[in-house]
Amino acid sequence: MKDRYDKLFISGLFFISAAMLTQAQYPDSVKFMTYNINAESHGSGSYGDIAAVINEIDPTINGIQKVDSCNSRNSSNVLQYLGEQTNMSYTFAAAQIDYQGSSGSYGIGFLSDEAPLSVRRLQIPKGSASEARAALEIDITMANQPVRVIVTHLDNATAANRASQLQQIVVWMDSVGTATDPVIIMADFNAQATESSMKVLTDAGFVFVKGANGEILDTAQKINHILYRPESRWSILDVGNPVYSASNRYPLWAILKLLDTTTTALTEGSTNARNNYITISGPFVELQLMERSSVSLEVFSLTGKRIGTLSQKQMLDAGKHTFRIPEGWAIHGMMMAMAKINGSVLTKKMIISH
Repeated sequence: MKDRYDKLFISGLFFISAAMLTQAQYPDSVKFMTYNINAESHGSGSYGDIAAVINEIDPTINGIQKVDSCNSRNSSNVLQYLGEQTNMSYTFAAAQIDYQGSSGSYGIGFLSDEAPLSVRRLQIPKGSASEARAALEIDITMANQPVRVIVTHLDNATAANRASQLQQIVVWMDSVGTATDPVIIMADFNAQATESSMKVLTDAGFVFVKGANGEILDTAQKINHILYRPESRWSILDVGNPVYSASNRYPLWAILKLLDTTTTALTEGSTNARNNYITISGPFVELQLMERSSVSLEVFSLTGKRIGTLSQKQMLDAGKHTFRIPEGWAIHGMMMAMAKINGSVLTKKMIISH
């Protein structure tokens, strides 16, 4: 149980909160979770059971889907109840108002350790989809750097509907900020990672949270995902996808570390604390290691999109190692080489001519 909670409740079709609270200050590593709470009137466990799951996993920020609020199906404000039971701030956004002829609503929300700095909401009209949907963004800081966190719940009918909804979300998302802003998006996407609709996000630079063996979670139901961008700004410290009977959707969580640009974007010819070096010679990336190390070496665009991998978590001896940029990548211009060496990060800009 956390030791406090606040509230922020968004209703109405186009309401944007004016609350700018001096909170939501988090360290560089945060435990994010997405959870479809398909409970009680939806046919699964109780909301008390849902609260117990959240308290046990203890996320810092929890994106919630399938949330009733004082409607004909459920007379209670579910997110407020969960906020009270977990001592977390709650932020609700209606996807459907006057739900099933009642004065209540149905939608998505966040539970978070601190109230958000600011809030935005996107209404996604029904169109050809079976139901209207919404996206909700809260703004926080991690290690004093701004981070945007988004939750949504996509249509369950067709891939075309889901693609259309994601296209609207990406346009809305990119209407403020840039592609280099650190962003997390989490949802019950009602889509496996390989579905064509999810390409809308990956084309926009988003990367799936994966397990230690490289599998895309969730491994059981395959429709609940956490994605992040730009890839070069984030490191996955731990993940989990435990099974609970409280809902027929299982929570998915990930501890993500935001990499500090002042320590990761090193200058030309500089070294990290362990005196490892990157040098560039034509199409070759040369890595000098002072000791035997676990190394991943990747190439990114300057907007943070991963171009390709030269070394994936392999042990390399001390000394010089040379990697060639494959001609098959068919890229040119300014790029960034990023090496993760025993958990430390070293980067260097380079110009690729092929």
